[in-house]
Amino acid sequence: MIQNLFTRPCKLLAAIALGLGTAAAADDGHKHGAPLHGGSVKMTKEYHFEAVFTGGGVTLYPRTHGDKPLDTSKVTATATFLVPGSTKPLFAPSNLVPPAAPGQRPTSLAVAVDLGKVPAAGTTVEFKVAGLPEAGEPTATFQVPFAPAKTAEIISAKATAADARAVAAQKTCPVSKEALDSMGGPLKVTRGDRSVFLCCKSCLKDLRADPDKYLGVATAPPAAPKAADGHGDHKH
Repeated sequence: MIQNLFTRPCKLLAAIALGLGTAAAADDGHKHGAPLHGGSVKMTKEYHFEAVFTGGGVTLYPRTHGDKPLDTSKVTATATFLVPGSTKPLFAPSNLVPPAAPGQRPTSLAVAVDLGKVPAAGTTVEFKVAGLPEAGEPTATFQVPFAPAKTAEIISAKATAADARAVAAQKTCPVSKEALDSMGGPLKVTRGDRSVFLCCKSCLKDLRADPDKYLGVATAPPAAPKAADGHGDHKH
């Protein structure tokens, strides 16, 4: 009788612990690895890789299983497009490189390439990534289906003290070519994990008309070419 009184609580506690452990594992699977940029995610031994395809190119976002972005300054990658019914790739493998982001740590790899004619049905893309920091997986090879990403929102806000270093590194507005603080700025504009600083809201209109030109290849389709540059008569 006494033994049962001690045994039952122990069994109950063990059952509760097992249930909590199972629930935590299931919950963890739902929290981590979700697309953060509207692309396709592939999980490998040590990483999650999110591949984002637009009409103007490819961007790869590597991150840990805890969804922390990696510093890609020393990482390289290639993307090979494989179409159904063919043993040859659609074109030569494309080399992805970290984007130029003055004063900011790169957390992605990208290449500008015309994907407008890539078949949407059945095409897969093989990525080969090297220079990864984890000793258990310094390289990774995987495939994801080719699927154009959803458009990421362009967000603008007044730059803060936390942006001071990046502002000092950029110095001038990429639209007007004027000093970032010359027209009431700087204004920080972000799409996905890409940010750039502008000198004023007038320049924001030009950026929205052609975001890939100023923010690089990301989760937005290429805008239609402008008839004229118009920077010569830039007005504030």
